[in-house]
Amino acid sequence: MSDIWFISDLQRLVKEREAICLLEDSVDWLTGTNWILDNGRLVVEAIIQAHGYDYPVKMVYPALFPAVPPTVYPKNSEERWSSHQYVSGALCLEWRPDTWHTEVTGAQVLESTYTLLSTENPRGTGEQHIVPSQHELSTGQILRESFIRVYVNKALNAYLAGLSSFSTGSIEFSGRWQSQSYLVLLYSVQPDDLPAWNDTLIPKRLNNAAKNRGAFYKTGLPPKALATTNTLQDLEAVLEQAGYGTAALKEHSIWVEKDAGGLFGVLLTDAEDNLHFFLKIAASKSEVWKATFVQSNLDTINPRLPSELHELSSKSVGIVGLGSVGSKVAASIARTGVGKFYLVDEDIFLPENICRNDLDWRNVGEHKVHAVAEVMSYITATAQVDVATLSLGGQESSAALDCVLRQLNRCDLLIDATANPIIFNLLAFIAKSYAKPLVWAEVFAGGIGGMIARSRPGQDPDLQATKAAFHEYLSMQDVALPGTATDQYILESTGGEVLEASDAEVSIMAGHLTRLAIDTLLAREPSLFPYSIYVIGFQQAWIFKAPFHTIPIDTSKVVHIESGNPVSPDVDSEGIDFLSELLEKMQDADSPS
Repeated sequence: MSDIWFISDLQRLVKEREAICLLEDSVDWLTGTNWILDNGRLVVEAIIQAHGYDYPVKMVYPALFPAVPPTVYPKNSEERWSSHQYVSGALCLEWRPDTWHTEVTGAQVLESTYTLLSTENPRGTGEQHIVPSQHELSTGQILRESFIRVYVNKALNAYLAGLSSFSTGSIEFSGRWQSQSYLVLLYSVQPDDLPAWNDTLIPKRLNNAAKNRGAFYKTGLPPKALATTNTLQDLEAVLEQAGYGTAALKEHSIWVEKDAGGLFGVLLTDAEDNLHFFLKIAASKSEVWKATFVQSNLDTINPRLPSELHELSSKSVGIVGLGSVGSKVAASIARTGVGKFYLVDEDIFLPENICRNDLDWRNVGEHKVHAVAEVMSYITATAQVDVATLSLGGQESSAALDCVLRQLNRCDLLIDATANPIIFNLLAFIAKSYAKPLVWAEVFAGGIGGMIARSRPGQDPDLQATKAAFHEYLSMQDVALPGTATDQYILESTGGEVLEASDAEVSIMAGHLTRLAIDTLLAREPSLFPYSIYVIGFQQAWIFKAPFHTIPIDTSKVVHIESGNPVSPDVDSEGIDFLSELLEKMQDADSPS
């Protein structure tokens, strides 16, 4: 079938022609209709008359008509007729993407065009009227045409509104290039002789950027008075109009800095407490650019976070392994508001890691823990992130290993994202010795599925018992895992076909592990996860009947494994006596001679 609608749907074409012909015959404001092809699109040219003025228009049918409405333009694309007109020249009409349905015809679109032009009457005789807008533009729509943008927290509006009239002061800000825009971050406003306002929610890494100074003035001017400010001279004229005389400006030390090199910004408020920001970019020019504001309601507690997550700010998490799963889990948990992290991994990020890791080419050659810590520092301004580039399962000094393990035992939750049995045993020892919960996950080779598990002191079987229960479950299956695992994510089938886990499978597993970790940190009662172990399928393979097939493993009857030998009372007493002697020696050494 042809993708040209007026060829594939001749019945609709006939309907459109008949509707427009009938409209032209029945009204006196539509004349001169003419059908043409323009670059493969069907176009209707016409003249719409309103209040004695002829408006030449063209209505363009889109390629996906009738799923998408036609668009009406002035025939001369340079003409501006209405306040309801986009930058492209297209008129914003009653029938548009958010109100359109396929039963509407092009004739009705032309009627909507007449209604707009007749009501506003931009060129005809008689009174002009304003047609109220029927929809509000989103922030994204407003900012499409704005190159220079400035982000401020809305708390600044309330702070500035509380200042007295004619307040002056200084500001600190930074600017940085984004892909298609230039963003200004406003860090602080320091009114003269008053405490400063600081945005403490901007991440520290951004806050450490090179800062520029600028001036702040609170004016009582109407917003329109600031609409045509294009140079420093315009700004001076506006400030003089607001009551800041030339002498006062020259005495204001911050304003004097406008002629120095580097960026210079000016923050103004108007009579309605709206904010206006002007940026001078070139030191040798007086031209200023008015920035468009990007504002948010972000508070110390993110209003979009579920309320139960607010208590996570006091929690700490230790994550061992910042590879494909661990890097995603770390970033995801950081978004929940957890207050402290300890990341452990000695590995370096390489280009071949990009296919599954949360990092990218900017991090090649960097230790994964440092790169992930940087990612987290841009996510949250409040979390403390400490790292260790130590191999828990490798050859390291005993002192360094002891230091890392002691740091891990201070965490409220341990996460093993290594799928390494040696590291698991170390973390299991810490978890058992210090009564810490541990969660872990594994992506099965080939991406056919994976498992997540946890052990909480006093609630689940201990770690070794939980792991033993998982392996016992595997041994009871009629079918073993297919093929041979050539590495953690690659599986070679018996027929020689190589199957690999993609980022999609790893991301699913990381999401499950994150949910289990959050549930454990919150100590929900009842828990969202009634079982200690879950096996989750991503394909119809092995024991999985279909993707999303989830198999919980019941560990309620698992016997807890006790390690070590029982200690007799005599040995216990001997050990206590020995420790007492050591403490006495320490006290003697510390006492003054």
